[in-house]
Amino acid sequence: MTTVKRYNTKKLYFPERITAALGEIFDYPLAAVEAPMGYGKTTAVREYLNKSTAHVLWQMVYDNSLSNFWQAFSNLFSQVDTDCGQKLLFLGFPADSVSFQEALRIIAKTELSVRTVLVIDDYHLVETTEIDRFIEFLALNRITNLHIVLIARFIGLKSREELLLKGYLYHIAQETFELTPQEIAGYYKTCGIGLKGSEADELYAVTRGWISALYLLMPEFIATGGCAPESCIYKLIEQAVYTSLSVEMQEFLLTLCIFDSFTFEQAVHMWGKDNAGELLAELTGKNIFIKYDARTRTYYPHSIFAGFLREILVCKALHHRHDLYQKAAHWHLKNGEYSVARRYFYECGDFDNILVALEADKAADYTSAARDTELLKSYLEECPKEIKARHHYAMLNYALHLFVHNEMTLFSELCSEFIGNLHTDESLDARARESLSGEAELLLSFTAYNDLKRMSAHYRAAWELLGRSSSVCYNGTNWTFGSYSVLYLYYRESGKLEETVRDLRQSLPCYSRLTNGHGSGAEYVLEAERYFNTGDFVNAEIVLHKALYHARAGMQTGIIICALFLQIRLAIVQGDSSGIAAGLQQLRTDITGGRRHLFLHTVELCEGYLYALLQQADKIPHWITEGRVNDSCLLFPAFGAFNMVYGRALLVRGEYLKLIGSAEYFFDTAAIFPNLLGHIYTYIYLAAANKRICKEAEALSNLRSALDIAMADKLYMPFVENCDYIKPLLKKLAESGFCREDIGKILALCASRQKTVARIVRNYCFRGAPKLTRREQEIACLAAKGMNNREIGERLFISENTVKTQLKSVFEKLGISSRVLLKQRLDSTNCNKLSEFHSPGD
Repeated sequence: MTTVKRYNTKKLYFPERITAALGEIFDYPLAAVEAPMGYGKTTAVREYLNKSTAHVLWQMVYDNSLSNFWQAFSNLFSQVDTDCGQKLLFLGFPADSVSFQEALRIIAKTELSVRTVLVIDDYHLVETTEIDRFIEFLALNRITNLHIVLIARFIGLKSREELLLKGYLYHIAQETFELTPQEIAGYYKTCGIGLKGSEADELYAVTRGWISALYLLMPEFIATGGCAPESCIYKLIEQAVYTSLSVEMQEFLLTLCIFDSFTFEQAVHMWGKDNAGELLAELTGKNIFIKYDARTRTYYPHSIFAGFLREILVCKALHHRHDLYQKAAHWHLKNGEYSVARRYFYECGDFDNILVALEADKAADYTSAARDTELLKSYLEECPKEIKARHHYAMLNYALHLFVHNEMTLFSELCSEFIGNLHTDESLDARARESLSGEAELLLSFTAYNDLKRMSAHYRAAWELLGRSSSVCYNGTNWTFGSYSVLYLYYRESGKLEETVRDLRQSLPCYSRLTNGHGSGAEYVLEAERYFNTGDFVNAEIVLHKALYHARAGMQTGIIICALFLQIRLAIVQGDSSGIAAGLQQLRTDITGGRRHLFLHTVELCEGYLYALLQQADKIPHWITEGRVNDSCLLFPAFGAFNMVYGRALLVRGEYLKLIGSAEYFFDTAAIFPNLLGHIYTYIYLAAANKRICKEAEALSNLRSALDIAMADKLYMPFVENCDYIKPLLKKLAESGFCREDIGKILALCASRQKTVARIVRNYCFRGAPKLTRREQEIACLAAKGMNNREIGERLFISENTVKTQLKSVFEKLGISSRVLLKQRLDSTNCNKLSEFHSPGD
C-alpha cells in the first residue's frame, strides 16, 4: 500500500538565532524590529512574547492619524489601569514638553507590577515626528517594568543613533529574519518537505531568505519538486492563492481590502449578503493570509495580501470603487467615527455626506480637533457652493473650528457666506430660518470679540430669534482660550474698566443662557481682578469666593484657574506661603481631576508667573523662557497673556536686549482686539530693560506711557509687582510731579509687598531643594534605582509599610507623584550628593 506524504505548510519556524535576538528586548526600554513586509517579524515577536511571562500590550497602527494612535494607545493602558487609560485619553496626544511630562506622570503612576511589553506594530505607518518624539521620550525615562517594541518596515527615529549609542535602543534588523540556506532546509523540514543542499541554495537565490516568498513557493515545490524564479511576489500570490479561490471569495476579499483591519459586523455591512460569516470562516480556516484576533474580535489581512488585492481593485471601474467607499463611509458614520467617515466620503467625491458627517459631529471641545481642521479646510475648499448652501449646521460647526484655531479671515468669509445662504435658501420655513438666524447672531458675536457692548447686542438678538439654547455653541469649550486672566481678555479702553466690569456682568447672563452656562463666574473674576489691581485686597477676596462658587457650579475649568491664580497672587500680598502651596496644588487638581488637560499650559503659565515674580528663574518652565507659545495648547486670544509672563521671565534672566527686541511683537499681539493690560506690562518691561542698559531717558518715557494708560483706572499692581526693577524710575517721576499721588500709592503697596515676598522666599521651598531626612534619602535613592517597596525594605531592614509611608513623604516634599519623576529629580541632583537634601540632626 502506497504511503501518502503529509505536509503541514502552516508550521511556524524560528531559528535559535532569531529567538536569541528577541530575548534581548527585555534589557532595553526600547527595541526596534525593522524589516520589509513579509519577513515574519510580527509573527516572531508575537510567538516569542506569548511564550514569555511578560504582560503584552499590542497596538496596531493603521494610518498616520495622531488621534487614532492616541486612542488606541490609551485604550491599551486601560487594560493595565482603567483610570490611567481614561486620563491619557482626556489628555490627548502630548505635543510638547509639558504634556509629555503629564503623560509620563500618568503612565508611571500605574507602577507596573510585572514585566510589561508594549508592542506597536506597523509603526512605519505613523509617519509623524510627534509620535517619534513621544516614544523617544518614554524610552529616555525608562519606566520601570515597561519595554516598548516597535515593529516596522522602516523606522526613522530622529535620535536613533544617539539612543543606540547610549543604550536606550536595541535594534533587530532585516538580516536577522533572512533565513540562510541551512535554515530554509530546516523550515521546509518542519513543514514535512525534505530539501537537498542544492535545492535550499536555489530557494535562497530566488527568495534571499524571505520567509513569505518561501511560504508562497511551498505549494509549487510540493507539486513539482522545484521553483520558478518569479520576480514579483504578487504574481506568486496570484498563482498560489488567488486564482484557486472562487469568484465569490475573490469579490469578498476585494470588498474588504480597503480596510487594514475589520470586524465581523463591518464585513457583513460591506458584503451585504448573509454568507459573510461562512466566507470569513473559510479564509481563516485555510490560513489564507487573514488572521483573527479573538481578544479584539478583529480580522487582520496580511499586508502583502492586502497590497495585492488593492492592486486589483485599482483596475476595477471607478463606480465600483466609489460604491465600496460609500459603504465604508456610512459604516463609520453610523458608528460615530465622523472624521474617518468624512475621509471615505471624500474619496468618492460625496460632499453632501461630508457635510452630513460634520453636522453630526458633536465634539466635546473643538480645541481637541486641531488636526482635523486642516482636512476640513481642504474638503470645504473643494465643496461646491450649492452643496454648502443647503447644509447650514455643518457650516456653523465648521465656522467654530475656524474661530478657535485662529483662521479669522476664513471665519469672516464663512460668516458672510452663511448669512447669504440663509437669504437664498427657499426650502427653509419661517421658524427654521429664524433659528438659523439666531445661531448666526451668536456666531457673529465672535467677530466682535472683546467688545462687550457689540457682543452683547448679538447675544440679545440671538436669544430673541432662538428663544432656547444654541445647537452649536455649548459650555464645554475653553471660554478663556487658555488665559489666566479675564481682565487681560476684556480690558480694552483706558479709563473704562469699571464700565467693562458692568458690561460683562450685564451681558454674560444672556450668553450663559444661550450656551448652557458657558462662562459662568467670569464676571466675578473680572470684578475681583479689578479690585486686586487697584489695591483693594479685601473686596478682591470677597468677590473671588463668589467667582469660584459660580465657576465650579458651571464646571468652567478655565475660569476656575483664573480665580485660583488670583488667590495665589493675593497670598503673595498677604505673605501666606501655605496659601501659595495650596493654590498651586489646587490648580493641578482641578485640571487632572476634571480631566481638562488642555489647561496644562495655562497652569504652567500661572506657575511661571509666580516664579518670575519671586525671582526663581530656574523654576520657570523652559517652553516659557524660550518663548514657544505656538507649541502650547493656548489659543490665539491668550497669546498676549503669555507675553506678559515671557517678558517678566526675560527680565529675571537678564535678557534685556532680547526683551527690548521682542517688545514690538508684544505690542502688535496686544493691539489686535485690543488688550490694554498687555500694553501696560510691555511698557513696564521696556522701562526696566532700558534702565538696566543705562538708557534712563527711554526708560522714563516707557514708564510714563504705562502710567498714562493704567492710572485712568488706578491699576497699581502691575507696577507694584515689578517694583524690583522700576522703583527708582517711579521715584524720579514722582519727584518731577508726574502722577505723584498714584506713584505714592504704588510705592506704599510695594513697601508692604516687598517684606512679604522676602519672607516667602526665605521660608518657603522656592529656594533650594526641600529637606529630606537621612532615611528618606536612602529610600528615595533605592526607589530611583528601580527597587520596589519589598526590595527596599529587605535592603534597609524595615517593613514595606514604612517604605510606603516614607516614600509618600518624599513625594510630597519634592512635589512629585511617581517613581519615574523621582528618578528624574534625583538624576538632576545626583544621589551621591544627597547631603544637600539632608536636614541637620536627622
